[in-house]
Amino acid sequence: MNQDSANADVVTKRVSLKNLYLDPNNYRLIHEKDQIKVDEDHIKDQAVARRTFRLLVGDKNQHIRDLIDSFKSNGYLPVDQIQVRELASGGHVVVEGNRRIATLKFLAQEYDQKGIELGRLDPAIFSRVPVVLYNDADESHHLTLMALKHISGNKKWGEWNQAKLLEKMHRDYGTGEDEICRKVGISKVALRRSLRALALVKQYQDSDYGDQFNESKFPIFRETVSNSALKQWLGWDEGVNKPATHIENTELFFSLLSQEPDEEEDDDGHIGFNSSFKDPAITKRDDIRLLSKILKDEQALKELKYSRDLHSAFSASDLVFTERRERAVQSVAKDIKTLKELTIHSEQLPELESALGHLQGIVDRTRGSGLSGVEQNRVFHDRIDQHFSSLHIESYKKLKNLRLNKLSRINLLAGLNNSGKTTLLEAIYLLVKQNDFAGILEVIRRRGKIPEDHINPAWLVEQLEGKIAVSGMFDHKESSLQIRDYMESGNDLDTSRYLRTLEIITRFGAEGQESQTRVFKGRERETLSDSIRLLSQVVYSSPFFLNEPQHYTTFYHKSVQSKALPIILEFISEEISPSISDVRLVDELQRFLVSDNNFDKALDLMGYGEGLQRIFFISLIFASAQNGVVLIDEFENAIHAELIGKFAPFIHKLAVTFNVQVFLTTHSKECVDAFVANVPEVDDFSYSTLVNEGEQIAVREYTGKKFKKLVEAGDIDLRSIR
Repeated sequence: MNQDSANADVVTKRVSLKNLYLDPNNYRLIHEKDQIKVDEDHIKDQAVARRTFRLLVGDKNQHIRDLIDSFKSNGYLPVDQIQVRELASGGHVVVEGNRRIATLKFLAQEYDQKGIELGRLDPAIFSRVPVVLYNDADESHHLTLMALKHISGNKKWGEWNQAKLLEKMHRDYGTGEDEICRKVGISKVALRRSLRALALVKQYQDSDYGDQFNESKFPIFRETVSNSALKQWLGWDEGVNKPATHIENTELFFSLLSQEPDEEEDDDGHIGFNSSFKDPAITKRDDIRLLSKILKDEQALKELKYSRDLHSAFSASDLVFTERRERAVQSVAKDIKTLKELTIHSEQLPELESALGHLQGIVDRTRGSGLSGVEQNRVFHDRIDQHFSSLHIESYKKLKNLRLNKLSRINLLAGLNNSGKTTLLEAIYLLVKQNDFAGILEVIRRRGKIPEDHINPAWLVEQLEGKIAVSGMFDHKESSLQIRDYMESGNDLDTSRYLRTLEIITRFGAEGQESQTRVFKGRERETLSDSIRLLSQVVYSSPFFLNEPQHYTTFYHKSVQSKALPIILEFISEEISPSISDVRLVDELQRFLVSDNNFDKALDLMGYGEGLQRIFFISLIFASAQNGVVLIDEFENAIHAELIGKFAPFIHKLAVTFNVQVFLTTHSKECVDAFVANVPEVDDFSYSTLVNEGEQIAVREYTGKKFKKLVEAGDIDLRSIR
C-alpha cells in the first residue's frame, strides 16, 4: 500500500448510488470544452451533476460502453476500489472510480425507467455500493491516489490529463519533485518533461494562435521539450518565465503548429483574407523529430516557411544525402561484421581487395577534409574564457567536502599512495561529462583496468553505490553534478533482467540536464535523456593503457588535422631522440610506425621505451581536448626524471596552444621538483597535496609563485606538507 494510504484513516462501507456524487473537477474531464471548475458547495447541484454525468458517459454512452458490457457479462467485481470523501452537506464525492459510478448510475436509471436486462449484474448493488472512505485525507492525498492509478498505474489517462494533475500537485500544493516521484512512482525526467511541456503550452495559449490549442496537441509539445536541438533553436531558458526566448523562431514554431488564414489579392491589388485556411505543418509527434533535423539548414527552413510542408523542406536540404550516407556507413559496418563470421573462398579475394581499396580511399579522403571522432562531443560553448577556477567534491568515494580554490592552467596534484589523487581526477572527469553515462563507464573501465566496454552489468551496479555530488566554477558559471542509483518499479520493466537505474542530474549556469540509465543483465542498457552536453572536451590519460595504442588513433588524426603532430615530432627529435624523424599510423594494423635514421625500415613504436611512448601519447591528446580539460594520472609513470624537466615546459606550450586546463597527479618528489625548476610561466601553475587526516582527505594548496619560493627556501616535499 502507498505510504500516504497507510497514514490515512481508512473506512470501508456500503453507500447508495443516490448518495454518491460524481466529481465535476475530475482530471479525466479537464480536456472537455464544457468542463468548468466547480466549488465544493455546488457539487450536488442538479445542473452540475447532469453535466458531469454527460461528460463522463459521452453523448452516446461511448465512454462507458466497455463497462456496460463488462457489468452485464460479469456482474460487479470490486477489483478496483471506489474511493470517496465525505461532503460537508452530506453524501460523498467520488475521488477514484468516477467512470464506474457513472456506469452504475446509467444502468440503474435504465433499469428503473425501462426495465432493461442487467445480465449478471445484481440490482442490489445500486443501493449498496462498496466504497473506501478516507476520513482525514486532504485533496493532495486524493491527487496522489489518482496519480498512482492513472499515471503510473494500469488505467492511464491521456498525457494532457496526467500532466495537469502533476502540475497541480507541484504548483498548488508545493509538493517537491522528489516527493512526487516517490509518491507516484515516476521518474524525474518524465515529471519535468510534463511540467516543461505545460510551460510551453501556456506560452502558446498566450500567443495569437492560443485559441487553437486542444489536448490532442499536447504530445507534440511534450516531444518538443525533449528535443535538445529544438529547445536550443527556441532559446529555451529555464531561468525565465517564458521558456522560449527566441521570439522569431518561437512565432514560426507556433505558426507551424496552427492553421494560418489564407491571403488573396483582389482585382485592385489589395491583400485580404478569404474564408480558407492553410493547414498546420506540424500535426503529430513525429513531425518534431523531422523539424529538428532541418533547423540548421537555412534553405530547408526557407522552403518550410513557403510551403508549410516538412517533407518538402527536408527534401530541399542536404539532409537527405546525409541520412543516406549514414545508413550506408552503418550497412557497411554491419556487413563487415557478418563477413568476419563467415569463411571466405580464395576466388572472392579480388572483389574484397577491390572493395578494401575503395574503402581506404574514402577513409583517407574523409581524414583530409575533417574528423569526427568519439572525443568530439557536443559542448555548451565552443570557446571558453576560463576553465575551472574552483572545485568542490562534496561526496565521491573517499573524498568528502574537499575544496580546491587556487586552480590555474596546469594543476599538479601530489600525494602519497592511496591519498585520493585518482579519485579526484575521476570526480573532475564526471563533472565535465555532465549527464553523459559514457563518463561513468569510462571511469569504471579505467578503475577496473578493463580494456573495452565489456563491463559485467552486475559488477557495474556494485560500483555505482554511494552518493556522488561534485560542483565547480567553470567559465564563470556554477556547474554541478549529482548521481544516484535506485530501484524502479513499473509495468514496463522486465524485472527478471532489471538490475538498477542510475540517475544523473547536472546544471551549468541556468541550464539543467538529466539522464536515466537502466542496467539489465543479459541485454543492452537503456538511457533516457532530453539532451547531453558537456562542459567542454575532456581527455583522461592513464599509464595503464599503453598496450592499447588503437585508443589513440582518434587523437592522432586530430593532431594531424590541427597541425600539432609536427610540433610533437620536433620536440621528440630535439629533446629525446634526435634520430626519430616521423611517427605514422598504419591504419590496416592500427599500429604506430617510427621512421628512425638509425634503422633501414620503420619500427613499431611499441619497440621503443615506455617513456617515449608515454610522452608521445600524452602529447597527442591536447588537440582533441581543445578549449577543454586534460587529466593525466601518474604523470611520472615510465618517464625518467630528467625527461620530466624537458617535458614540463612542452606540456605548458601545448596547454596554451590549445587553450587547455591540465590536472596531473604524481606521487614522485622528483616530478614535482622538475616542474618547479623548469616551468616557463610560474603563474600558470598551481601545486596541491592530498593528505590523510584520520578518515578525512584534506588538501593543501599553493600558487605557483608561492610554492616556488618555498622550494627555493628549502628542500620542500609537496607530498608530505601538513
